[in-house]
Order: sequence, then C-alpha cells, then structure tokens
Amino acid sequence: MGGIQTADPTIASTALVESARALQMDAGLQAIAASVSTLMLAATVISTGLLADRIGRRLLLVLALALSALGDLIVAAAVDPSLFLLGRALAGIGLGAVYGASFAYIRAVVKADRIAAAMGSFAAFNAVSMIVVSFVGGSLASVDWRLAFLAVPAVTLLSIVAVAFVLPKQPRTASGPADVLGQILLALGIIGVLYGVSHAGEGVTSPLTWAPLVLGIVLLALFALVERRGTHPFFPMQLFRNPGFLAAIGMGIAFNLAQAVGILQLANIWQYVYGFSTVEVSLGQLPVTVISVAASIYIGRRLSAGLSPATAIMISGGATVLGFLAFALILISHEFWFFLPGMLLIGFGMSGLVPYGALVLRLAPPAQFGAVTSSRTTIGQFGYAVGLSASMVLVDALTRGGVIHRLKDAGVTPARYGEALDAIYAYTQNGTVPSGSNGTALLQGAAASYEVAFVTTMVVTAAIVGVLSALTIIAYRRFEKTLAAAASSSTDPA
Repeated sequence: MGGIQTADPTIASTALVESARALQMDAGLQAIAASVSTLMLAATVISTGLLADRIGRRLLLVLALALSALGDLIVAAAVDPSLFLLGRALAGIGLGAVYGASFAYIRAVVKADRIAAAMGSFAAFNAVSMIVVSFVGGSLASVDWRLAFLAVPAVTLLSIVAVAFVLPKQPRTASGPADVLGQILLALGIIGVLYGVSHAGEGVTSPLTWAPLVLGIVLLALFALVERRGTHPFFPMQLFRNPGFLAAIGMGIAFNLAQAVGILQLANIWQYVYGFSTVEVSLGQLPVTVISVAASIYIGRRLSAGLSPATAIMISGGATVLGFLAFALILISHEFWFFLPGMLLIGFGMSGLVPYGALVLRLAPPAQFGAVTSSRTTIGQFGYAVGLSASMVLVDALTRGGVIHRLKDAGVTPARYGEALDAIYAYTQNGTVPSGSNGTALLQGAAASYEVAFVTTMVVTAAIVGVLSALTIIAYRRFEKTLAAAASSSTDPA
C-alpha cells in the first residue's frame, strides 16, 4: 500500500497535460493542479498520524484508502478545474495517511530485532508496487486521461479488503486535547515553505517564492513556540534535541534530495538534449529502481544482523556521492552506457532510506507514535522539493550562462541574447526548431551548455549529499554514545 502514494502523483503528472487541455486550465491552474496533492499530503500527514493513534491505525487506514479512492474518482469525473483540484487535494490527504499508517504498521507486525530488515523489504516492495501501478495508470492515460485516475481507486478499494483480513487491530494510544492550534500552524507553515521552494525557479525576488516561504517559516516558528509552551503538545519537540532524531532528519533530506535531482535531471537531459521519448526515459531509469530494490533488502538485512546504522549511512552516502560524480562520464560520450555507472551507484545509495525509516520507528514515543512516524513523510517531501527546485534553478542558470558565453564568442550582440534564449525555450516546450543554419548551431551550443550544466549540478549535489551524510554520521555517533552512557549509569551499583 505504501507504493500507491508514490504511484499516484506519477500517474497524475502523466495525465496532467491532456486533463489541463480538456478542462481548459491556464498555466497558473495547471501549476496548482500539479502540486496541490503533494502540498496537502505534506501538510496533513502528521495530523493523520495523530488521528491514527486516537481512533486506531487499522480504522484510519481504511478511511484513508476510501478517501484516496474518492479523491481520484472526483478527478476522473471532473467537468471543471475546481472539481479536479478538490479531487487531487482529497487524494493527497488520503494517500499521505495511507503511507504513514502503512509505515507505522511495521512495528506492529515485526519483532523489534527485525525492524531494519522489514524496513528494507518495505522500501523494496514500495518500489515494485509503484512501478506496477504507475505502468497501469500510464497505459490507461494513453487511452483517456480520465481512465488513468481509475487505477489508484481500483487498488485502494482492493486494499481495504486486504486490511480487513490481514492487518491486526491496534489499540488507541492517545487521548485528551488534540492541540488544534498547533496542527493548524504546522500545516499552514509546511504549505508555505513547500510552495515557496517549489517556485524558486521563478527567482528569489518573485513574490511567489519569498512571500510564502517567509510566511511558512514564521508559522513554523509559532508552531514550535506553541508546542514548547503548550500543556498537551501533539508533537514531542524535545526530539529536536536528540542527536538520533537530528541524524534521521539529515538522512531523510539527503537521500530524498538525491533521489529528486537524479530522477528529474536524468529525465530532462534525455528528453531535451538527446531526444528520448517518455517511454525510453521510463525504461532508461529502470536500472535505478532495480538496484535500489536489491540494495534496500540487502542493507535492511545487514542492519538486522548487526551492521551499524552509521556504517550503513557511510556506505549509502558514499555510493550516492560517487554516483553523482560518475555522471561526468557523459562529457566523453552521451551513450546510455556512460550514464549507467552513475545510475547504479545512486540506485544503491537509495538504500540510505532504510536506516532512516528504522531510526524514526525506533525513536517514536508510544504516546505520540503516529505523529512522529508520519513526520518521516514530511521530512522526505521537504528534501525532495528542495532537490527538484534547486537543481532546476542551477541547471537553468548555468545553461543560460553557457549559451550567452557562446553567443558572445560568436560575435552576437547583447540585444539579441533574449531572442536566442526565447528560441531555445520554445524548442524545449514544443519542439519548434529555430530556422536556418544559425538555429541549428544555436541548439548545438545550447545542448553543449546543458551538458556542462548537468554535470556541474551533479557535482554540487554530490558535495551536498557528502556533507549531509558526514553530519548525519557524527550525529548518530553522538546518539550511540548517549545510549551507551545511559546504559552504563543504569547498571552502576552506586
């Protein structure tokens, strides 16, 4: 069930162009339609985790699956953009709760000493189910965009039956005041930050970037203040002083950021520069998924066998760093095989999400179990959003700079730089090739600039992941020392 949450936005993005045309969405509405599900998921997933503690996780899972199905059914039947947006928002809320509850169930159905191995299997089978559901939805989208939005409801409704027959009941573990103010501040703060980050491509000075970002940060600061001073906080703020939880945050941001950069930028360079079709892009990225499945299972089992999480992070982080650096090989040749070493290493590096998930499960206190385990999704969404936006901004800026440098060397006057950049943009959007030999030379120069920008972005990402991995290892080592000191003092006869 966890893989459904990843499959749904993939299907939605595949069907977005046709659905936007059919419902006559302008560019602004189309941008909202692309992000509303993710925003609502990130904003509400911690609250739905809290709700699971209050009503029982199995009941919450059934309700969330039903809400997800309802949301996409509304989208499939939408006759105007407002219904489309409503359906996507409901689907986002429901699927966030589905993923959070599925993840939290690991501790209910697996013995404590096997959680890491189970986390590896969870990550692996999430990837498999995501691929299968996405393939079905994508195939249906090629027939009719409305049919694509029937794939997730079909799977979620079948999952309700599976929940009833397979998953054990879990007792309610929370009661008392629900801290509504804290939940509202957190949800609005997350929406503001993610919305601002997602619009970073429009420039830091754009009101769509800085205004929601500043507002979101202010709201999150107020949330922290309310939680620290409240008598019934729904999220244990003391966790942010725990080096183990800080290590988990570092892992979540690092590996989700890496995943976003790798997937997006590979797809972009293959389509914009080398002319791959969408099917070829999907097939080309399969090695990343296949190796990540195998690596997740392997690292999970090694962790359960005694491998230190710090060592696992070192292995995963090191593989990811080497993978991004290996993309420099495409400056030699843009054949698929020169991409493959980097793809395989990054795919192996995705196994870093296994110790991340296992650590969150370990640290979540029983009284606030749902809220803490669901925060894993919010942390991951933040890392993913930063990776998407930052890599797009960097590649775009470096490509523009490279094109302008080439135009200058060719003797083109600055007054014509804008015309040339507009022609390149038109080509990437709709395939319109600039006329004449100058047009061909322009695209060749832009492709060469894009390749350099791609490799530079990969090197920068490698540095960021390397630094975050190192800081995470330091934090986790400190966490281990704290545990050892506590164990030593508890056994001291004095």
